[in-house]
Amino acid sequence: MIERRTFLAGLAGAATLLPAQEAAAQQGVQRYSKPVVDAHVHWYPQDFVDLLVKEGPANGAQIEGPDKEGDYTVKVPGGQWYLPNGSPLRREMRDFDIILKQMDERHVDIYALSMTNPMVYWAPPEFGLRLSQVANDGTSAAHLKYPSRFVGTIMLPLQDPQLSLQELERAAKLPGMRGINMGEHVNGKNLCDKSFWPLWERCEALGLPLFLHNLNPTDHERLVEKDFSMINVLGNPFEAGIAAEVLVLGGVLDAFPKLEVYLPHAGGTFPWLVWRTDFAQKYNGNFKYMKQPASSYLRRFYYDLIIHDLKLLRVLIDMVGADRIVSGTDFPQGMAIKKPVELVESIPGVTQRERELILCENPARLLKL
Repeated sequence: MIERRTFLAGLAGAATLLPAQEAAAQQGVQRYSKPVVDAHVHWYPQDFVDLLVKEGPANGAQIEGPDKEGDYTVKVPGGQWYLPNGSPLRREMRDFDIILKQMDERHVDIYALSMTNPMVYWAPPEFGLRLSQVANDGTSAAHLKYPSRFVGTIMLPLQDPQLSLQELERAAKLPGMRGINMGEHVNGKNLCDKSFWPLWERCEALGLPLFLHNLNPTDHERLVEKDFSMINVLGNPFEAGIAAEVLVLGGVLDAFPKLEVYLPHAGGTFPWLVWRTDFAQKYNGNFKYMKQPASSYLRRFYYDLIIHDLKLLRVLIDMVGADRIVSGTDFPQGMAIKKPVELVESIPGVTQRERELILCENPARLLKL
């Protein structure tokens, strides 16, 4: 784990970089002895965007842009969309000057970078592999350029598990790659599907946690009405809950006891509905892959901060333990937590120890900093 003095020493030669903690001190914000980490931040490597713009149309994608802000919009084939008008690839999610400025304004020292929609599962497998390769190379390059600020997560073409194993072996050797960036399903296939098990076995052996992210929420056509959308407010937490449940019910967590899993949106529905699964286990025999009551798996997951109610966040901490809550914000997306330090410090009854765990130690442990 990176101690505060080691972290600052690594920045000493970077005269143009203002450490987030120093900015926080100037503004009177609580300082911490270790770096503050945001484990859930989205970006797009420029080489990924360039490849998508150049060859995406030949593989079924529709690309618009760049507009005057330098943003692109992408629609991918197969009815897989996150927003009806396409996925925006915004300049603020690939411009290092903007990203670093935002980090300091947010009082965050380290980002774990991951891509968001449309990811790569929509693509023909070979093109999905190439997209994954340039994404992983670009993310590792960001770490090499700013080693004290960024670590990365690995994108895999999960529509083809064999190609995914191939890319996993390559990308795991790249500097700064600390986890697997993945959707909560793969083209409608649940993560407990046996075709994925060799991947989960290898991730466990490599010590790479699975960082789950929402992508194409189930029944998304119903979630987008004419005058309003429920994609963010309902679809994303539903998907997190489904993903957690299938990993439990499908026996994945029992088969791979050292596999770590990060859940976005504070676990979505899972922490609140897992008790229904406990109840059902008593009266329904269709739970043959689980070795324990469903609620006993609560502490097999890490949960981020995206719950939007401080009282519920306090309940979640008390339910799963402060050591399982990770500073992760979905920044800079629409439901993102903009100021994680201020949010954590506002949790009812939060102790200094809990603050240190959530903002610094838990994400550092998960990411092996």
